[in-house]
Amino acid sequence: MNDQAKRLRELVDTNKKNQKVIAVSSGKGGVGKTSIVANMAVALSNINKKVILFDGDLGLANVDIVLGIKTKYSIIDVINKSKTLEEIIVDYNTNLKIIPAGSGIEDISNVAENDLIELLEKLNELSNQTDVLLIDTGAGISKKVMTLLKNAIDIIIVATPEPTSMADAYATIKILTLNYNRKDIKMFVNMTKDKSEAQSVFNNMNNICEKFLNTKLEMASYSIFDKNLPNSIKSQKPLILDYPDSSFSISIKRLINYFFSQNIKIIDNPIKKFFNNLFRRL
Repeated sequence: MNDQAKRLRELVDTNKKNQKVIAVSSGKGGVGKTSIVANMAVALSNINKKVILFDGDLGLANVDIVLGIKTKYSIIDVINKSKTLEEIIVDYNTNLKIIPAGSGIEDISNVAENDLIELLEKLNELSNQTDVLLIDTGAGISKKVMTLLKNAIDIIIVATPEPTSMADAYATIKILTLNYNRKDIKMFVNMTKDKSEAQSVFNNMNNICEKFLNTKLEMASYSIFDKNLPNSIKSQKPLILDYPDSSFSISIKRLINYFFSQNIKIIDNPIKKFFNNLFRRL
């Protein structure tokens, strides 16, 4: 068992690579979180970034609906050895791969050590050809959501101007800050009437976090309410493809510029590290 545990930990190698692990979450549902992460994934793939989109909205996964793809299996099927990783992965295009995650992810804690190691080896092999890992988490403050968020390099919390959205977003930020010492949280303010309202929402949230949590937020992007977005969801096609100059599409481009116009930190294979931390038992 000790040899197996050592091998599991050593799956994080020392190869250095420019990679990003970005998790997108929200305090409550219905704020556009999945549309943001799905459109971001497509936009990155269209500028030749190799992207993995990990659908981590466990039990309520809907990345497939937003992108108009069909998924029958999940990563749990790989763990249970009913399917291979190659069989569950969906290729959206040549640069974008989607890993569906089903509702049984809690069962990972009961998976045999050798099965975990085998899964991690497959995920790590895939990560070697990847620039960006995007994670669409569930909404709220459950343990499943926090497990995904605490292991990401960058965290984006999506909120709208609605008081309930802001309150729930603050609750998520509070737990990440106090329980997991995350002091580097970004915000995406969605569905605003104009830039001024977006800035006001961010300022209010940032002031509260500075006062009560001793932490500062960063505004990663914002979006003015886009009437085209509901139609794109109904048609199951990313808005950024049909309406690249719409307000929502511009917000996605702004989000990408925020992360990729800066000098990307070089750390030890962060995508491998994310998967190892996510599935680590020892």
